[in-house]
Amino acid sequence: MKILLIKMSSMGDIFHTFPAISDIKKQYPHAEIDWVVEDGFKEIVDWHPGVHKVIPINLRRWVKRRNKQSWQEFKTWRADVRTETYDYIIDAQGLLKSAVIAKCAKGNGVDGYDKNSAREPVTHWFYTRHHFIDKDQHAVQRTRQLVGKALGYTPSSKLNFGINQNFTHVHKNTKKLIFIIGTSWVTKLWATCEWQELCKIAIDQGFSVEIIWGSAEEQAIADQIISVCPQATRPEQRLSITTIAEKLVAAAAVVGLDTGFSHLAGALETPTIALYGATSPIKVGLIGDHTQNLQLSEPFECMPCHKRHCKWLPENSTDTPQCMSGIKAVEVWDALQQKLAAQALHEAATIDSPANDSTPI
Repeated sequence: MKILLIKMSSMGDIFHTFPAISDIKKQYPHAEIDWVVEDGFKEIVDWHPGVHKVIPINLRRWVKRRNKQSWQEFKTWRADVRTETYDYIIDAQGLLKSAVIAKCAKGNGVDGYDKNSAREPVTHWFYTRHHFIDKDQHAVQRTRQLVGKALGYTPSSKLNFGINQNFTHVHKNTKKLIFIIGTSWVTKLWATCEWQELCKIAIDQGFSVEIIWGSAEEQAIADQIISVCPQATRPEQRLSITTIAEKLVAAAAVVGLDTGFSHLAGALETPTIALYGATSPIKVGLIGDHTQNLQLSEPFECMPCHKRHCKWLPENSTDTPQCMSGIKAVEVWDALQQKLAAQALHEAATIDSPANDSTPI
């Protein structure tokens, strides 16, 4: 069985798709799964052993440039994709752009969301087979159910991201925390003063803190935190995704925002607290017992707004919206301690379980 999966971006969406790949390989161990993904995320998709071939695409660049060279590159890409014939082509993204790309492939039609389930309803015109998937559930489960319906099985309750085996060489540091301070929207940022307070609490409690950054703006925030907490550190240079993953695996725990690296920490089963305000933790939050999505205990009526600009702030303001500034460092620390305690109990139970007892019977 040859399957082509379309899920091109973003980073968080890529991680949300991994459990569906694990499901397929559990049901059909010999299935060959090819995956179309934006070139910048090829490194991530390669982590999953269930993926037969990664097919990188530069759609973002082609759309941005819209010139003759981009058109020629797209036609070459399309010709290459059509050298394979697929038994199933599944658009797991549900956007117009992904539906168009799915139609470029050769095979037995395209499976996708029906018009009441897709993020962009117009996409249903591009599909051969349409599947209703309830919108009011987590993105991970939506993708798993779509793929299951397309291939004729029901996903199990167990969630398997399937990428931990890539990082078995990494050693855990039980006294190190990672802070992920950056995100793509200003409305999803947490107040720098709260990061500073959380950093002070962690260091006072005997933890070391490393702050991950990916842009000049995030580097500046990291430096502001370190100015108050000089014991904290940050990488001198921007790190590769794989290097960051290794740091997330090595950490005792992670605190982050609604961003791809927080989702990665969750996928790697590191205890993780993610802070939410403008976006919905119910639909796109971290998932799994080792994670917690933290937001205001009494949410505002406008939450989640899913907006890049807060309507209560002046235009072009970089101030932290109240839905995020209202989350206090002490609350985050308390949640983090609960996750660390739960993780310790889980590890102790695993060591003491009969399956792990090496004593001869």
